[in-house]
Amino acid sequence: MPKVIDHELRRRQVVDALLRLTAERGLDEVSVAKVAAAAGVSVGLVQHYFANKDEMLLLAFHTIDERFDERLRAWLETAGGAPEDVPVRSLVREVLLQLMPLDQERADEVRVWLAFCARSVGTPQLAKVYETAMLRRVEQMSDAVRRGQEAGEIPAGLDPSAEALQLLAFAEGLAQQALLASGHIAAELVVDAVDVQLGRVFLSSVTGENA
Repeated sequence: MPKVIDHELRRRQVVDALLRLTAERGLDEVSVAKVAAAAGVSVGLVQHYFANKDEMLLLAFHTIDERFDERLRAWLETAGGAPEDVPVRSLVREVLLQLMPLDQERADEVRVWLAFCARSVGTPQLAKVYETAMLRRVEQMSDAVRRGQEAGEIPAGLDPSAEALQLLAFAEGLAQQALLASGHIAAELVVDAVDVQLGRVFLSSVTGENA
């Protein structure tokens, strides 16, 4: 009887290996052969799924996005079940914290994110994917700001799109600094910086917030 191959599982093995290698050694050190060895599969199998490094990096990028969404859904289940059931400040705070390198998984994701951004500069296909992802995040954050204004948590005079862009730009910059200067920037300081930024936008804090 022929062996049944779980192609999705194999693809995930390859992506997980790519994430590990990129986080540990940087994108320049990643090759099809090294990814295959780390995943425990043949070079031919990796080439069957991915024509080149950019295709591997593209799936890694989407995987990071999926992991972020999964963590946020898990948090929502414990916090209230749906975005509209929790204070907007708490939701935005969790979004920003999930983007921070506060544990090994998120630190690895930030490393891959930075590698993707750097390669996107000279690769139009990757740049388009990055643009689409960021526009989606800005739109989601803008919606959150508008809901915060409707709930009286955020001043009505603020521009939702501008605030969303500023919050996300702050998060991306802080995540990079926290990763590259991790020996000098403690996790507590990262969380404090997020709370200070939220204090700039929101009228008051929410009782019981923690990292």
